[in-house]
Amino acid sequence: MSATWEAPARVLIEHAATGWEGLWSLLYAASHATLKLSLGVPLATVVDLTFAAMDIREARDELEWLDNGLIERGTAVDLGVLRPTDDIDAARLVLDRLLKAALDRASLLADGATEVEEFACLTRVTNKLFTARTAILGRVP
Repeated sequence: MSATWEAPARVLIEHAATGWEGLWSLLYAASHATLKLSLGVPLATVVDLTFAAMDIREARDELEWLDNGLIERGTAVDLGVLRPTDDIDAARLVLDRLLKAALDRASLLADGATEVEEFACLTRVTNKLFTARTAILGRVP
């Protein structure tokens, strides 16, 4: 079995903008998908996934505080519903790929950061994303 999110996530990862807007788009999709995943798992894992969704949302907030125009320039992508027939583990792996792509973009942006505020923002974003990935995967990636 697979998750219906695989195809739209792959397209997003391949075609999202390379700059701040692309990072924001990846985080938008990941935060919404993580919250949807939390609705389809056993109660014992709901809390970890809910906190992961909050961490991703906080990472997105960091970007928006740095540049409030990202909301208008970024592409808001919703991966869709998580169907009862979808494989939960496959959905977790889709989220992992989204967050890995976001971490890669954050790293590239940090390499090119010209302002202290940009680098500090990306440091906070990266920390939030590592925490979220650990909660989503149930282990350290």
